[in-house]
Amino acid sequence: MDYAEEYTNSEKLKRTILGLLLAAFVVVTHNKWVFPYISWYAATAHCHSLFDYSGIMVVRLSVFVGLPLIVGLLFFSIFAPIGYQGLMHSQFPPPGAKVYKKTKILRGSRARIKSGCILAVPVLFLGLAIWGYFQMQSMPPVDIEQLDFSVCENNSIDAQS
Repeated sequence: MDYAEEYTNSEKLKRTILGLLLAAFVVVTHNKWVFPYISWYAATAHCHSLFDYSGIMVVRLSVFVGLPLIVGLLFFSIFAPIGYQGLMHSQFPPPGAKVYKKTKILRGSRARIKSGCILAVPVLFLGLAIWGYFQMQSMPPVDIEQLDFSVCENNSIDAQS
């Protein structure tokens, strides 16, 4: 039984530290800027428009179509090379790929099935985005009379702080 090449301990440590630093950066930037902006925009969505779409429609498009599409593209950029190489070589992990722990190399139909499953993940998110588009289209319209337009007068994110 053949095993895939493993990362050395120093490579594992470097990659783990890099991953933790990247995760910390994402958490800090999202907590400081992204989430407050999203909260502000969602609370005042009826005050905005983008490309002739109402702000409420933009929020709905972002949630039901944008998020699955972005996650699918992210997964595609990560999984597509691995899955494609696995399919082309009928081997998983593909030749030259390193792994973190001792991993048996799959060959033949089992490798193609595993590679196909890896390639299916981004496709599922694309399907979720398409489904979300039709779900968003069937949502009930917003009752304009229930919206508070007084928040539109002082409509800046700095005013919310």
